[in-house]
Amino acid sequence: MRARVGVFGATGYSGREIVRLLRQHPQAGVAFTTGSGGGHLDHEAGLGVAADAYLLALPHGIAAGYAARLREAHPDAVVVDLSGDLRLPDTAAYTRWYGQKHPAPELLGRAVFGLSEVYRDRLRGARLVSNPGCYATSVLLPLVPLLRAGLVDPHDIVADAKSGASGAGRSPKESLLFCEVTDDFSAYSPGHSHRHVGEVEAVLRDTTGHDLELTFCPHLLPVKRGILTALHVRTDHPPDALVAALRTAYEGAPFVHVVEAPPRLGDVVFTNDCRISVHPAASGRAVVFSAIDNLVKGAAGQAIQNLNLAMGWEEDAGLPSGFGPDGVAG
Repeated sequence: MRARVGVFGATGYSGREIVRLLRQHPQAGVAFTTGSGGGHLDHEAGLGVAADAYLLALPHGIAAGYAARLREAHPDAVVVDLSGDLRLPDTAAYTRWYGQKHPAPELLGRAVFGLSEVYRDRLRGARLVSNPGCYATSVLLPLVPLLRAGLVDPHDIVADAKSGASGAGRSPKESLLFCEVTDDFSAYSPGHSHRHVGEVEAVLRDTTGHDLELTFCPHLLPVKRGILTALHVRTDHPPDALVAALRTAYEGAPFVHVVEAPPRLGDVVFTNDCRISVHPAASGRAVVFSAIDNLVKGAAGQAIQNLNLAMGWEEDAGLPSGFGPDGVAG
């Protein structure tokens, strides 16, 4: 029998993507969805429906409350939270980066951070998972191996990232209207103010032991989906050494691919892939690019990848890749 999965928030971009991906999953199917109208249950009704797993595509400030109630009502089920509610280590960090009190502080520190390739062993058998942010995924997948190997200066990293408009969610906002976004390009939350910076720094502290402050500059692209991140790093090592460390770290990983040319959004949209490339820059510096689909690897796809690991299934079950099984791009 296929596992039954409840999808909370199925009317948002990430929730709709979860439903789309689960339709092609060999071992799981949608048991019910919650959302506004269109035959969806309301969120409260969803709490009473038994399932094997629940994926929460709900806003921060709301999601953790439902996660806590689902854990209490269905303790054997897997709960994957796609919001930022469970990504940070404590209430002080949450209040700093999200500007509000935490809705379920008893859950902080209990969820496995769902950066699949980095925390794979912890995710196997997990029952509460915090899915990373889309920007955080694009920054952490290249940085974690390079910092672990001591190849880049942890105190001189600038992340310059560009995202499609779907990364801001489906709620109506003037800044996301067609006439505001199309034929334009803009920065927002620059320097050290975007909330994903908090989780990036927390994960790097946990995985590499480095306590650092990241300079992060996100931009809004006039496209629907995809994130292209350029990491400007200081290094005493040639680019080939950085490439070798990345390839060693992700050997056998079905969705992370180290490539030669700078990746394009067209390489990764509608896939669960992350493509990474390394290039020489000014003396003592390098540029590391990463590209993902913010709605797949940055949200719904990684949530299903984490569900696969938690349930003991094949990690890539039901997930699309632009690379064939032989590692050659399709």
